[in-house]
Amino acid sequence: MLLYLSSNENIGIFDFLSKEKGMVIKKLSGEFYLKKFVIHDMRNLSHYSYFAIDLKALKDTENEIIEAVIAFKTMYDSRIILFEEGVKVENEIMSRLFDEKIYNIIISEEIPEIKNEILKCISVKGKTQEDWSILSGINTNVEENLKTQYTFNHKNIKIAVAGVSSKVGTTTTAFNMAKFLLEIGAKVSYTEANSNEHLKEIAAYYKFLKVENYYKYNGIEYYPNKQFPDDYNFNIFDLGSLNLGTIAIFKSCDIKILCCGSKPYELNDTHKAINLHDDMYLNTLFSFTAETEEVKIRKMFDKSINKIHFQDYSPSLFDGKTNEKIYKEIVKDYIIEI
Repeated sequence: MLLYLSSNENIGIFDFLSKEKGMVIKKLSGEFYLKKFVIHDMRNLSHYSYFAIDLKALKDTENEIIEAVIAFKTMYDSRIILFEEGVKVENEIMSRLFDEKIYNIIISEEIPEIKNEILKCISVKGKTQEDWSILSGINTNVEENLKTQYTFNHKNIKIAVAGVSSKVGTTTTAFNMAKFLLEIGAKVSYTEANSNEHLKEIAAYYKFLKVENYYKYNGIEYYPNKQFPDDYNFNIFDLGSLNLGTIAIFKSCDIKILCCGSKPYELNDTHKAINLHDDMYLNTLFSFTAETEEVKIRKMFDKSINKIHFQDYSPSLFDGKTNEKIYKEIVKDYIIEI
């Protein structure tokens, strides 16, 4: 079964699959915001094997398209197929899609070639990196080939992630840091070391695999109920808001991350948290900060021994790339480039 988001202009390009392959096709035509569709509407249509998208039907920006593709890959098992009639292989969006290992892309302009590309996209393997390398004569995976590799000489490095208050991105930061560590080759676990019980809802929403007393999802193991697993390179502990109930765990961890907001009342909470724990080295991460406010905030905390970071906006729970430079800086003493 194939779900197709189409512009009115290209609504019939997949129709031959019904006649030649007996494939069931559902078509939705018009204009769409892909990011909104993936997050809010796609859940009711997740039983389709293929999800085809005519980029002419989208109103998203390029960045939003990439974010939607990442979200789709995280949430669903369907194969995503993009129709980008006439786009050049060297176009920036093609490079970004290749970075996300999206290779089922149709770029031909003539009907016979479009048909051949569609058949390749729905084949057992689909289009691959090698197909694009042969077509273009270039290596579509240069960045990955040149990507720095790491070794990890430590076990069970404990990373505490806590917020100065609620709603400052603590859980999102913990999840994204776990994703970053996985992407550089580390074996990583996440523990919900607070009483919020968000993990249960997240696991149900994204359909995590339940394994005995923990969950597995895309290479990361997630533990509820303040469990303290071992045999990992890194253990991430999501403490929620830093308080009397979580401070003992916070103090015991090797790396301490304090998530902070930039509103005036949140800055007051940050001052209190830093002053209360001025005997510890903290990585302070500010989220949702306007560039015009960064200098002011740095001056407010310039006497602190703590490292100040400003995170870029990253709403996805599974985004290890947006703030990877910050995460790498935080764990640099525990990773070795090879």
